[in-house]
Amino acid sequence: MKRNRVTTEKEKRVKKIVSILFAVVLVLSVGAVTPTPVTAQNNTIHVPGDYPTIQAAIAVASDGDTIVVAAGLYKENVVIDKSLTLEGAQAGVDARTRSGAETIIEPDDPDQDTGIEVVSAAGRIVVIDGLTVRNARHGITAPEPVMAAGITVKNVRVSNSVKFGITMAFTEKATVEYCYVEGAQYGINAGALTPFLPTEATFKHNETVNAEFGINGYLGNSLIEGNLVRDFAQGGTGISGQFLDTQVKNNTVSGYVKGAGMHFESHYGRYLSRDVKVEGNTFTGNSLGIYVFDTQTELDGIAVNFNNIVGNSRYGVWNNGGETLDATANWWGDVSGPSSVGPGGGDAVSSKVLYSPWLGAELGTEPMTWGVDPTGLIQDAIDAADPGDAIIAAMGVYGEDLIIDKSLILQSADGAEETTIIGSVSIELDAEIALFGGVDSGFTVDAGGGDFAIWFSIDNESEVTIRQNILTGAIAGVTSRNGILNDSAITVEDNRIYKNDYGIYLESVAGDSAVFINFNGLAQNDDYGLYVQDSAVIVQATYNWWGHASGPSGGVIDPVSGRIADGTGSAVSENVRFDPWITAFLHTLEILRTDGGSVIIPGEGTFTYDAGTEVRLVALTDAFYRFDGWTGDVGTIANVGSADTTITINGDYSVTANFNFLLWCFIATAAYGTDTAEELDILREFRDTVLLSNSLGTGLVAFYYKTSPPLAQFISRHEGLRTVVRVGFVDPIVKILDRTRDLWSGKGS
Repeated sequence: MKRNRVTTEKEKRVKKIVSILFAVVLVLSVGAVTPTPVTAQNNTIHVPGDYPTIQAAIAVASDGDTIVVAAGLYKENVVIDKSLTLEGAQAGVDARTRSGAETIIEPDDPDQDTGIEVVSAAGRIVVIDGLTVRNARHGITAPEPVMAAGITVKNVRVSNSVKFGITMAFTEKATVEYCYVEGAQYGINAGALTPFLPTEATFKHNETVNAEFGINGYLGNSLIEGNLVRDFAQGGTGISGQFLDTQVKNNTVSGYVKGAGMHFESHYGRYLSRDVKVEGNTFTGNSLGIYVFDTQTELDGIAVNFNNIVGNSRYGVWNNGGETLDATANWWGDVSGPSSVGPGGGDAVSSKVLYSPWLGAELGTEPMTWGVDPTGLIQDAIDAADPGDAIIAAMGVYGEDLIIDKSLILQSADGAEETTIIGSVSIELDAEIALFGGVDSGFTVDAGGGDFAIWFSIDNESEVTIRQNILTGAIAGVTSRNGILNDSAITVEDNRIYKNDYGIYLESVAGDSAVFINFNGLAQNDDYGLYVQDSAVIVQATYNWWGHASGPSGGVIDPVSGRIADGTGSAVSENVRFDPWITAFLHTLEILRTDGGSVIIPGEGTFTYDAGTEVRLVALTDAFYRFDGWTGDVGTIANVGSADTTITINGDYSVTANFNFLLWCFIATAAYGTDTAEELDILREFRDTVLLSNSLGTGLVAFYYKTSPPLAQFISRHEGLRTVVRVGFVDPIVKILDRTRDLWSGKGS
């Protein structure tokens, strides 16, 4: 019995041990399947107070601990292999502007070693705050091919890195803010390669200096905001990478004097950038403000708007990609807009760049002036403008109907003769003010048979001014029909309103409204020059031209003077004060010329014509000169390149007939009997390409121009001599130049 009892107790102990072992194995096996959540210790470890080195403190730290490192120099390579916070003496202090004692990490070998390496692992979260890393191959990195949960670097200075300043390749989320990075190939970087997903990054309020690639990465759902990226002299790009659903805003990129402020390209097999909003930035002092590589074959959702793109030496925007880039609403450095493909004097833009409308002043100017040309829409500028802004339209033709529904100034840069709207303008205001046109800044509005050129509906002390426009082709040039004119003021002044059914048609003028219609041309309107229906006020319409010195027709009585409208001009209705009127509506035409010819019809000098008169222009060339076109106020000249053409008088104009020397081979011209012979083309090309490109050749050409005209005149008068010179002298020269063309001309034969 005793033996049996001992055996039973031993078996119990064995069973207990086996049960414990089984439980341990079970826990471990479960742990192998499901990661055990990290239990944060939240202890604070001080260096050198608790441990002499940073790495020693990390070795004993637990996930969630904070290591506080005092000011001083730490010669070590720091490796962070757990979730923790590493704080220096300047934690919480902006690295861009601070002073005082620093916690400095410097590795032993600046060409090979890393200052701080974060060993990324699933679920790992690391924060680095308030220290300096200097003289390392990489300042701060996270190179392991496993995605950490999140890495934050803030208030950190990194200087003199060979490769990367701050880079977090393998992390799901990355934050870099209030950092200063100087002297690295890559200043601030995040994101790995496919098949890894892009990193969700926040890069805010940092400064990079002398970094070949200032801010770079493979980013998604990210924000790059408020950074200063500057001063790399040998190429490079300020902001670059592959960005998906990312905002790039309120940054300044400058000093990439041989590189680009920002670029888009395909790289490392990553997804192409898409859905990128570039807004509120300043790109200045670079070679290229923004460059799109040809590998960026698509530009889905990429928009560059409301930026200052100014003072970039080659191009503000150069798009070599596969689609058109939306670069509207930017300031290009000149109110006239971008240059090159654009119409103005600002930074250049390339083809495949949509630049119109543009900002006419630096971002943030209030009120803003907007510019637009026919590559864009005036309505887009109206919609984008704030109340009180001004819009200036460049010369050209705009095919659109406009709606003005806010306080606004809308003018042309070159006047009504040069700027045409094919369509209509609607103005609808409530306690607002609008100006359409102005002194030498109006429009031609051709309604093309539509209901109106300009329609308005205004209420509640609104004010509308319509000045120096040409309004034509409508049922009514100006009208309020089916609209409101109540307790408001409308001024229609110095316009030409013609070839409509009604020049002006006003309806339901109510309240204390004021209507001023003065100094307009109201002739050539089929039914009425001015018709007013149901008005509570007298419409002031004195000093208008009705088409004849006898004044308007219509038989109505002027409510002030009592004079009857019994003239032969366009008709006027009741409720209109039309007396006095203009008895002549004349414009001047000044005709000038350059040397080498004359204008024989109508002559040279200043002439006076009624509005709408079509005047013939005929220019005659002198010997050895050719007509080279009309310049000046040429908007209504039928053919500016023809010596025999017409001009329609709608304003005061000055035009110049231009003549040029035939500028090559008076003798050859005399020999062939015409300045249009095909053989002369190659002689002119040789002169321009070879002779005029150097001082010796220029001297020879000048000597030839001085001495050859008398000889050419002599040759031209003798048919036999012309043949001898052509066959024996000029033709051989032409043949030699043609056969050697590849040697002196880039055009080839």
